[in-house]
Amino acid sequence: MNPYISAALAEMDKVVISKLEYPGEEGGHRSCGVPALDQCSCRFLAAFIRATGARKVLEFGSGFSSLMIAREIGALEGNYLLSIDSSPRCSSMAREICEISGSQARVEFRVAGLRPKVYGSRLLLSYDLPKGLLEALGPFDLAFIDAPPYDYGREAVFYDSFPAVSPGGYIILDDANREDVEKANVRAWQAAYGDAIRPVLLEGIGNGLNVIEKFEDVRTVPFTSADSFLTSLKTLRSMSRLLLERLQAVVIDGN
Repeated sequence: MNPYISAALAEMDKVVISKLEYPGEEGGHRSCGVPALDQCSCRFLAAFIRATGARKVLEFGSGFSSLMIAREIGALEGNYLLSIDSSPRCSSMAREICEISGSQARVEFRVAGLRPKVYGSRLLLSYDLPKGLLEALGPFDLAFIDAPPYDYGREAVFYDSFPAVSPGGYIILDDANREDVEKANVRAWQAAYGDAIRPVLLEGIGNGLNVIEKFEDVRTVPFTSADSFLTSLKTLRSMSRLLLERLQAVVIDGN
């Protein structure tokens, strides 16, 4: 097994998570609804960052994981965490818990809505970020994908992250045990990038983590396949749902 993964697995139980901070059943922030990564996943993420010495981290899905990352990189020179979320509320709460913690890490939170975008033959939901932004702010040693939420799909997030991660770096996917979503995404990524990546599925940690090592930069687009049409239809359905949720939120705010 990859030595960094082995080291993180061996050391993750030593990572301390305060019950007063963690927004679980007894967590101090539960009433505020701070998004929380599974505790075991939090411990592995922290231990993996420690093992690899990652200094610059890109995160999709702001929440308690943002705090775990900030604490691990805070003492390292040249540290930087860019945390992106489509929810202003989640981003604001994650920013607050990082500020309260007193972490010395340089952390930037960005809110970016989701929009449809064509990748090869596939229409996917992607974060609405300025073109070239991630590459300009990188290169990153690690990218952590825990968003978008629900069934909006994370396939596009990998395509956006890949060019911004250094060769020899890693991309970690949460909820990796989900057969019809995350496992399908990983199969699509493998078809697109081939030997340029190597995924390692850790099924027993939280809801599953897939640690994907990047070996080299390659220019590619998602492969053309028979399921591209169905994937695009699902994206349109997700976009319709997203627009409906936005409309409902506007109506509620208006009242």
